[in-house]
Amino acid sequence: MGVLFDESKLARTYSHPSVADAYDIVEQYRQAMQFGPDTSSTNVARRLEIPRSRVRPWLDGSKPDCVHAIDIATDLGWLSDEWTAEIRALSQLCIAIFACGSIDTAGRRPSWTPATTVGRSQIERALETAGVGYRLEADGRTPELWPRAHSSVLGRTLLAAGAPIGGKTAKTVTGLPNWVKTAPPSVRADSAELLVRERGIGYEGKATRRIQSSRPPSYFRDVAALIEDVTGHSVTYSDSGVTISADAVRAFGIT
Repeated sequence: MGVLFDESKLARTYSHPSVADAYDIVEQYRQAMQFGPDTSSTNVARRLEIPRSRVRPWLDGSKPDCVHAIDIATDLGWLSDEWTAEIRALSQLCIAIFACGSIDTAGRRPSWTPATTVGRSQIERALETAGVGYRLEADGRTPELWPRAHSSVLGRTLLAAGAPIGGKTAKTVTGLPNWVKTAPPSVRADSAELLVRERGIGYEGKATRRIQSSRPPSYFRDVAALIEDVTGHSVTYSDSGVTISADAVRAFGIT
C-alpha cells in the first residue's frame, strides 16, 4: 500500500496510448510474466485478451515504463507501509516542492532552490537518504539541487505523494497532501520548519513571519494548522497568506 502513495498512483503518472488507466498495463504485464517461457505471444495475447503487439516485446525482455518505475520504487524502499528513513526523506522532498522546488512538466524531473543553508542541508540529506543522491548547479544563480539518479521516477513518486507539477498557482496548489495530517510528529515538525524557513518573509524590527503567494485560502489553512499544531503557538491565515507569531517562529530556533 505505502504510506505516502501506492504503486497504482505511481503507475498512473504515466500514460499509454491504448488504455485509459496505466495501471492496467502493470497488471497485464504481471499476468503475462506468469506464463511459461515456451508460451507463444499469440497464445498469451489470446488468453489475456490483449493485442499481441503489446505482449510480444514483454516476452522478449522489454518492460513497460510504469512497471520499471514501480520496481525502482520498491528496490529503494519508497513503497514501504511504515515510516522508515526512506519514507521520511520522501515526505521532506515532497514538502520541499511546495516550499522551494518544482517538478517540470516535460520530464517530470524535480529540482529545488533553497534560500537558506538549513533548508539546503535538509533537502541534501533527504536526497541521500532516499537513495538518489544529488548534484548541485549554481552558474552564478541561487544553487539548484537535482537528483543524481532516477530523476524522473523520483519526480513521478513525488507527484503520486501529492506534490504539484509545473508552475505553482492557486489552481495547481489547493492544499498540503493528506498524509501530512497523520504523519508522525517529527515528520510534521520537519515539514512545518521547512515551510517557515523557506517561505516565511521576515520584516525588520519584527519577529513574526509571513507566508504569502498565489495560493487559495485552503492551502493557507493547511499550512497554518500544521505550524500551529507543531509549535503550540498562534498562527493565523487569511485569503492572502499565513501570519506566524513570534513565539511560533522562535519555536523553530529562527531568530
